[in-house]
This record gives sequence, structure tokens and C-alpha cells, in this order.
Amino acid sequence: MSNKSTIIALLNDGVNQFNELISGLDQAAFETNYSNKWSAGQDLVHLIKVLKIVNIGFTLPKPLLQLMYGVNKNEARSFELLQTLYKNALEGGAKSPTIYIPKPVLFESKNHLIQKHQILNEAFIDKMNRHSDHTLDRYRLPHPILGKVTLRELASFTSFHTTHHLELLRSKLAHINS
Repeated sequence: MSNKSTIIALLNDGVNQFNELISGLDQAAFETNYSNKWSAGQDLVHLIKVLKIVNIGFTLPKPLLQLMYGVNKNEARSFELLQTLYKNALEGGAKSPTIYIPKPVLFESKNHLIQKHQILNEAFIDKMNRHSDHTLDRYRLPHPILGKVTLRELASFTSFHTTHHLELLRSKLAHINS
């Protein structure tokens, strides 16, 4: 189980690295779909869509969370276990739900999207900081691949998810540039 400060550091590091990589891309690298995969711009929009939804989830009232998703009665799952479960699900054919799938993204929107990504991450961290450790471990939200996860697990997953897309993007860019 990761503590808040560790999760926040991972969130900031992942978003900063991702945005730094994106900011250096030219139009071709930003808009090109390699091997039927999302473009860099689409990866960025996907991460923005995820952060928007996570931000909403973290603002729902506790009684509503309890009513809709119950409370956690299990031991918290580790960052590493969440990573493994997610990677195994992807290898097993799990796909992003339609609401998270980005349409083609134009280069002209790059700077605006980078700024939006940064702002949404900061808003998410602010919302996470408003929750006590008890709240982070007690209340749950649904994850489309992992099922019901605690708020802390979702925050940990969100940091991992950004890094996951950063690694995918680096790999795609290496193929495009070779």
C-alpha cells in the first residue's frame, strides 16, 4: 500500500515526463498512428479523459460512494499487485472502454492539451489530499478492468496508468523514428 506522498510524487513524475515527451514532438510524431496504435496525441487525450473521470469520482459524497459501491472490507492491494492484475488483463484481451477511446488529435491542440493534462493532475492531487487515509482505504469506485477499487488503489493505479502510456509512447516513437 502506497502512502499519499508516494502516490503524489508518482503522479507528478509520470505526468511531467509524459508532457515533456509530448511537448518535444513535431506534427508527424504527434499525429502518427504506428502499427494500428494510438498516436501520441490520442494517448494524451486518453489520459485526460481518465483524469476527468477520476476527478469526478473523488468528489462524490461518501454516503453515495458507500451506497453505490459498498465499502472495502479487504486488505489493500499493493501497487505491484494492481500493476500485475492490469497487465494480465490487457494481455488477456481487455480493452479501454469506449468513453476513454480518443478520436484523432490535431497537432494544433498539443499545447492546450498538455496544459489541460497538467491542470487535471493538479486537481486530482488536491482532491486526493482532501481525503483522510481512512477514507482512501474505505471507499471504493469502479474500475473498468480491475473492478471495485479503493480510492487509494485508484490513485495508485492512475499513477501507474500514466507511466504505462509513457512507456508505450516511447516504444511507438522508437519504431516511428527507426
